[in-house]
Amino acid sequence: MHFISFSSSIVTNVNLVDIDLLKCHEEVVSHRLKSFIDYLTSLEGDIVIPSIVVCDKSMIIIDGHHRYHALKYFGLKEVPVTMVKYDSPDIKAYFDDRISKNQIIDSVNSGKLLPPKSSKHLIFDTESGSYLPILLLSSMWYYNL
Repeated sequence: MHFISFSSSIVTNVNLVDIDLLKCHEEVVSHRLKSFIDYLTSLEGDIVIPSIVVCDKSMIIIDGHHRYHALKYFGLKEVPVTMVKYDSPDIKAYFDDRISKNQIIDSVNSGKLLPPKSSKHLIFDTESGSYLPILLLSSMWYYNL
């Protein structure tokens, strides 16, 4: 197991949020979504999932589009989110510069979703000095579907 060290100011809140407030910036892979829903259904009601990582100012989903759509499919009105300061230089949209955070924000504002997996958000780990998947910031939440 790997623990990450990051600026404590990055995470601003962890809470249940109205699912309709969240904003997608990319499409999902339909067969992956179906597989995820099938997997969650196979658990017979008891699931533990990572929270969805969102920008604390705009509610743009940074990590968790498939989780968002699956939870919406199950009819949940409130979903677990970890809110982060997306404008922090410690958060990158991808390993390289193929997409910027501004392009992601622009896609949401224009209403035009990016292709699936356009972004792979990362957070700077101060201990290792490298960027790691931002999913590592997600808290774990228990649901009984």
